[in-house]
Amino acid sequence: MPIYRFLRTVLFAALFICPAAHAADGDMFKYPEVPSEKVLLSERCNYLVYHFWDKANLTTAFSAKQKLNSTLGDWFNLMPYATADTVHIAIDALISKVEKNGKNLQTLAEMAEGWLYSDTADIHSEEIYLPFAKAAAENKKIDKASRARFASQVQVMETSAVGATLPESLSFTDSKGARRKFSDIEGRSILLCFLDPMCQDCALGMVRLAADPHLRDLAERGEMTIVMLYPNESDERWESKVATMPTWWISGTMPDADEYFDLTFIPSYLLLDDSKKVMTKDLTVEQILAAAANVNMRKK
Repeated sequence: MPIYRFLRTVLFAALFICPAAHAADGDMFKYPEVPSEKVLLSERCNYLVYHFWDKANLTTAFSAKQKLNSTLGDWFNLMPYATADTVHIAIDALISKVEKNGKNLQTLAEMAEGWLYSDTADIHSEEIYLPFAKAAAENKKIDKASRARFASQVQVMETSAVGATLPESLSFTDSKGARRKFSDIEGRSILLCFLDPMCQDCALGMVRLAADPHLRDLAERGEMTIVMLYPNESDERWESKVATMPTWWISGTMPDADEYFDLTFIPSYLLLDDSKKVMTKDLTVEQILAAAANVNMRKK
């Protein structure tokens, strides 16, 4: 997050968190005032997130979309400080107030997408965005094409968001032409990488991962399995790249990968556990190498 956005978030939260501060008037309605007896950070933010829309007129709010979008952003910026159960209850409550009007629900979901799921999202959170996308995908008052777009996002998030477990039937084609299920891959952890043979960052990342002694040690001990996939059909460029990969890597192709994984950015690195649950994603090569070194040194 750029520093100015970070500072905006901190200053905005501080306005509500400080016991002596009063809630600010938003552009559309007065934000809730937190009772003085609620002192803990989580308590104050839970109250704000849960009661945020109490004084909002949601009947007229959608006629001022720019103000509504800004207000929605204020709400989302509080959520990282609140507890997950409160966040989900509050989201479900807002959706239930809007979902009878398909046009308004679609607008709400699209605004949430901008704040939480787009390339330029202030707070990238699949967990927070999922209920909005799911509600829009299931609402018959929204046009079929838009529902299909939201449904595709839901499938990606339910398959490969942090905390999700890859479907047992999900598979790819390995470099020998055999179909391989992710569920059959062995290893206490799995580093899943999506690459493009024409991507310079991908090529550099491969060189650094292949040369790292800690990753190799972890692989040889069965601590980590590295899977390199091309989210497309195999071609000469990919086959040429595979020929340079270490023999202890698994490589393959998965043309339908974007139906199950968020491939907005390539290369894309995910870490799975032995049950194929997504532990973390959007990793950098630096983070992978640092983690491998740390784990390997502790094991020795």
